[in-house]
Amino acid sequence: MLDRGRLSLLFTGTILQTALLAAGALAQDAVTAQGAGGETLLDTIVVSGGPGTDKHEGAADRAQAVYISRSELERTDPQSLRDVFAGNASISVGGGIPIAQKVFVNGIDENNLAVTIDGVQQGNRVFHHTSTNYIDPSLLKAVRVDPGVATADAGFGALGGSIVYETVDVQDLLINGRDFGAFGTFSFETNGETFTESAAAYGRHEGFELLGYAKFANGDDYEDGDGWQVPGSAAQFYSLLGKAAYETETGYRFELTGQQVVDDALRPYRANIGGLDGVSELRVYDTTRRNVSFNFGRETTEGLWNPAFVAGYSENDFKIPEPYGSEGSGGTFTAKAENVFDFGNENTLTAGVDFLAQNGDYYDPAEAYSENVSNIGAYAQARLTPMERISLSFGGRADGNFFEGKDGTRLDNYGLSGNAFAEVAIIDGLSVNGGYSNVFGGIDLEETFEFWRPWDYDNLEPVRSENLTGGVKYEYAGWFTEGNLFNTRFWNYRDGDGNIDFSSWGFNLAAGYNWGNGFAKVSYADTRLSLSDGYLESYSLINIGAGVGQTISGEVAHTIDRIDLTLGATLDVALEYDGFVSAGYGKIDPYAVVSAYAEYKPKQADFLTIRFEANNIFDETYADRATYGAEYDSVTQLYEPGRSFRLMAKLRY
Repeated sequence: MLDRGRLSLLFTGTILQTALLAAGALAQDAVTAQGAGGETLLDTIVVSGGPGTDKHEGAADRAQAVYISRSELERTDPQSLRDVFAGNASISVGGGIPIAQKVFVNGIDENNLAVTIDGVQQGNRVFHHTSTNYIDPSLLKAVRVDPGVATADAGFGALGGSIVYETVDVQDLLINGRDFGAFGTFSFETNGETFTESAAAYGRHEGFELLGYAKFANGDDYEDGDGWQVPGSAAQFYSLLGKAAYETETGYRFELTGQQVVDDALRPYRANIGGLDGVSELRVYDTTRRNVSFNFGRETTEGLWNPAFVAGYSENDFKIPEPYGSEGSGGTFTAKAENVFDFGNENTLTAGVDFLAQNGDYYDPAEAYSENVSNIGAYAQARLTPMERISLSFGGRADGNFFEGKDGTRLDNYGLSGNAFAEVAIIDGLSVNGGYSNVFGGIDLEETFEFWRPWDYDNLEPVRSENLTGGVKYEYAGWFTEGNLFNTRFWNYRDGDGNIDFSSWGFNLAAGYNWGNGFAKVSYADTRLSLSDGYLESYSLINIGAGVGQTISGEVAHTIDRIDLTLGATLDVALEYDGFVSAGYGKIDPYAVVSAYAEYKPKQADFLTIRFEANNIFDETYADRATYGAEYDSVTQLYEPGRSFRLMAKLRY
């Protein structure tokens, strides 16, 4: 590993050698914001809030949205999706390793949400043992989660809400007013002896922008809290991102983005399970995720003509040589054209059409199967402020859904969807909100590694969901508190060649205080699931959701101005869970995980960031509550890492 470390340091140092020399020469002129009296003005730490690129931020349909802004992402320096959503108890990420991680919103699997990356629909379900959306979070600009009730313009398939991922632009990375920049990072994590390097270069000129980024991670298997090595958990992937854009003087932007993540390594035989009957067998998972997008539009709206267009393709591909030489892939082509009619005074109407074409393919030397589905939709969403203290949002969709099974069976279905939201400000700082949706979801593709099963499609029915939410929020002098109730029901959810019904319900609470240079926040979620057959266990919840029960997340951070140092700590708790008892299984044990970090960003050398993390300080042995199989005696869960220390250095120009 010493040779690996030397190569890593050489890689990072070489990438930015020229930039560092220039930055060193300019250090004495480092730009620091100063007040009229010459005092240094520091950035305020942001606890939560809109990412700044949501043109509908503040609308009634955003009242319960979970925003993760660029400033939050920079503060937390996430290495996986689990890190991205840490601090939000209503959002769980199970799976242990990135290739197996899945996101659950109010207990609902992300497969049942409309998920987009740079506007391109995802949801390429290939294998229930693997992640649906393997994402490198390093260059995420913002994330927004609309739990439960989603709008008509969120896209087709927003049965349980929506998740919006957006990658950074050049302007988000440039510093000190420059038109060219670069950065390089190097990190080492003790548990698993993992080295990670990344580098990027970017620039802009007369409206044109160009960005290139690469990241590499390699390590050994990590150990759980008991000191046992977790087989197949080693980091071994690379990630690439490229972006080219042109922005006109009037703010219209043309943007082309390409991403690829490749993970080719020995993983647990079932990637989301540590082992069966005490045996931890491994096999290679050759995983590739791609996303290509073209976007046209502008971030702000004015007047009646604000067109936007999105087209792109996303793909998940898994090659698993053992035991059958299997390959499964899922791809989605997206196209959308819409216009926002801005009538002023926070009154808008968004109307558009979209198209979706998805394919699922399975191949091995003995057999090959495929399923396909396409969807054509038209939608409208009105966002109105009829009175100063009242915000309304309502809309609908009409969709045609055209499915073709692996035996050539064709099933055509048509459906309507509707939603309505309201937010009322009772007094300054205190508001109540509510939302309802009834959503047509057509017939979805099954996962490709299940295509071997003999299916009769004649009894398949299109899925439909109903969502109801209600909440209250209060903000005053840096304090905030909020709570909401939710209830989601699915009818005719596809299960192979049959349909089942299920429900998710519960409530979420959150509170916190922001004192400018720091904050403290805590959130609590109580989520319950039920199935129509009454038999609740992890196996019956595959692709549906996860039995998460009661979870708590917390974070505190403070920046010490005088020494340019930010200190922080996080808390991740799951209480005892009894949701599987009715099926004859025992209760699931609780866990509590505490982590801490320190980040040094000297103002006089703003090209440098040094970060130290102590993760799982008390060496808790646990699997995330959303990870498969906690109730089974025969299953060894895919445990999270035990105590680990991480050191990261970042150099920017």
